[in-house]
Amino acid sequence: AVENKYVNTLVAAGTPAPAINTSGSELKCFTETFELAVADDDGSIYRVFKGVPSWLIPVRIEIGCDAITGGTDYDLGFYRKLADGGAVIDKDNLMDGQTLASASNMALNGLGIVDVANINKRFYELAGFTTANDMPEMDIALTANTVGSAAGTVSVRMWCAQG
Repeated sequence: AVENKYVNTLVAAGTPAPAINTSGSELKCFTETFELAVADDDGSIYRVFKGVPSWLIPVRIEIGCDAITGGTDYDLGFYRKLADGGAVIDKDNLMDGQTLASASNMALNGLGIVDVANINKRFYELAGFTTANDMPEMDIALTANTVGSAAGTVSVRMWCAQG
């Protein structure tokens, strides 16, 4: 089945997401680990982080995984929150066409296609918006273009600075 879901089980069950603490000037680290199922189909959207403030500046995003047989094309990008319709903003503007077919210990670069000239831009700028007010919060999601034929674990860590 094609999935379009929050991967945090509490959020998926309707429990409010824990507040994203963005006070202070230090880096903030967000982490999530979830399972891909054998029954997941191409086009599945795994909403890793819900309602991320668009004014944050991504510093580093790492992705690790079990070897997902045939899972050869995954993107990382932005979607509107499911409560706001869930539409894609840009599904591959952070990472494009990365394979999860080989096991990786947090070695995949989730900012792999961000141009060096854009490295200090805020999420809203990377998503193509002019101000944070245009899109105050968005979901950051892993999209499986070629999901593969095996189950496996995926972990994502993201560090952000205040913008």
